[in-house]
Amino acid sequence: MLFLKAITGLLVFATFLTMGLAHPVNVEIEARSLKSSPFNPSIPVPEVAPPLLPSNLTVPTMDGNELRARGTVHRPTVGYFAGFNVGAYTNTGACKTLQDWRNELKQVKACRSSHFSFTVVKIFTTSQCSALKNALQAAKEVGGIKVWAGLWATPRTTFDSDKNELGRQILGSNGNLILGVSVGSEELFRGSLSSGQLAGYIWDVKGMIQNSYGKTNVPIGTSEGIAPLLNPANQQVLDASDAVLLTSYPYYGGSRVDLALKAFQQGWWALGAKMAGKTLIVGETGWPSKGKTIGQAVPTVPNARQYFKAIACWMRTTGKPFFWFSAVDEQWKSGGVAETRFGVSWTNGARKYTLSC
Repeated sequence: MLFLKAITGLLVFATFLTMGLAHPVNVEIEARSLKSSPFNPSIPVPEVAPPLLPSNLTVPTMDGNELRARGTVHRPTVGYFAGFNVGAYTNTGACKTLQDWRNELKQVKACRSSHFSFTVVKIFTTSQCSALKNALQAAKEVGGIKVWAGLWATPRTTFDSDKNELGRQILGSNGNLILGVSVGSEELFRGSLSSGQLAGYIWDVKGMIQNSYGKTNVPIGTSEGIAPLLNPANQQVLDASDAVLLTSYPYYGGSRVDLALKAFQQGWWALGAKMAGKTLIVGETGWPSKGKTIGQAVPTVPNARQYFKAIACWMRTTGKPFFWFSAVDEQWKSGGVAETRFGVSWTNGARKYTLSC
């Protein structure tokens, strides 16, 4: 990880602050610099200069949908589900083909156990590698799986492409398989968007999906770490969102695996108190089976299994929806061995450990 050197000096956090740490970097995300402010909710997250806009606009919006969403606000929710994060690239770094998507979603479906049925996959982009189009078609063919569509919020050109592709696909023949939408991934943590900018993007997508297209049952939100979401300066992001997807990696906070559940729960409860009845989802969490030891966090298959049993089984018994990171190892990634070993399965599809409670 790009963050490891900085994290080494920050191992002793208040336990809930470990929830906001960095996660395995996807190829679409540019290199990040660790910022101290996300670890302290009392310190405002740094803002960046807003994109250039016409002088009569105060928020980023393409076509008035942002204002339309504020006029008639829909608040769809979702119940319990278990799902996986799925990337758009093969182990060689090439774009996944439709057949690759079929194969991976079959692996996802095969992860079913007596305690878990994984019925949703979350993707990080809609337009790059035709990810949403192929994921939806594969989900239709495999059956029993829906898609949570992620949109990159930066740079603006990528947001525009992802938003437009989302619009095309949700109006298409497989649009009913889109369960929800996440606008941006850790934008506040990275300081790539201000709170106002990100909230504007969320309202914009809500306006398009729920108001213009009438898909009032599709929740729109964002994916973010705990500390930025607890920061009162970012309340407008929570206000805009129907659902918030929490990113949590106690491994990168140096947490001992047997203490990780406590840290996880404290962060969950702290954020849940601010949700005002809206849906809170675990958007990303997991434990690597191999890699560098960070503090007291040791990446091994037994520890990955222990973490899954603690977190996933707690989510299941309490009816909380979650996306695990991830279904299959992603060996194309750079930045350290651990990033490539978060899968519950090896690259050949063989399970590393039992997915049971």
